[in-house]
Amino acid sequence: MANNKRPQAPKGVTFKGKYKWPKLNEPDYGTKEFPKENGEFSVKLVGKADDPDVQAFLAKWQPLHDEAIKRAHEEFKALPVATRKKLEKVSVNPLYTELYDEETEEPTGEIEIKFAMQYSGEYKSGPKQGKKWFRRPGIFDARGNEMKPAPSIWGGTIGRVSFEVGLNKEGLPGYFIPGTGAAGLTLRLAACRILELVSEGSRDAASYGFGDEEEGYEYDASSVQSKGDDAGGDDTGSEQGAGDQSGGDNPDF
Repeated sequence: MANNKRPQAPKGVTFKGKYKWPKLNEPDYGTKEFPKENGEFSVKLVGKADDPDVQAFLAKWQPLHDEAIKRAHEEFKALPVATRKKLEKVSVNPLYTELYDEETEEPTGEIEIKFAMQYSGEYKSGPKQGKKWFRRPGIFDARGNEMKPAPSIWGGTIGRVSFEVGLNKEGLPGYFIPGTGAAGLTLRLAACRILELVSEGSRDAASYGFGDEEEGYEYDASSVQSKGDDAGGDDTGSEQGAGDQSGGDNPDF
């Protein structure tokens, strides 16, 4: 009897990095020009390229990406001649993106990796066929406690990401899209562990455009005497957000 059980997708946990453009509290539906009809949760994780943990991560997952691209080239060869002539070659979506300074155009020494999760969809078969499903990424604190509801998670937050690799219809890691020639490895967001939260009212210096540390005054909270609300000073404002859900049993997470 044939075994129709779908292969298990490879799962992993990232290095500790900085969250960039996190959309973890509420689903992102895109824009009018580029809509995301089913909604999407996502985050870009930024890390130092020379960080040993980043290098270990790439050493583990880059080979899977390389294998996916190798299969894509084979599938490309099997396309009709007219399609191959039109596409010219496989369009590789890299595992990570090297970051550059906007002013100097020099490498910053950092890389970023995107993780995403589709918010909703429709059951294609089984007793629930035709019905809608919904999911959210699990959000955990540094001690592994699930945060329900989760606080607003802003860019600059430090954390890890739990993910799984998307499989193609043959059950192998990676994808190849014949219509566009695009190929790569899909890293599907599963959960996040927050190690240092940046949230509403807690923006860091970089979020205001300040660069690296400079020489000069260093704030010491213990040396500041507390004053009442009527003691004077400037009024300040802040912005808002909201969110929630689950994760896996991984000792590295």
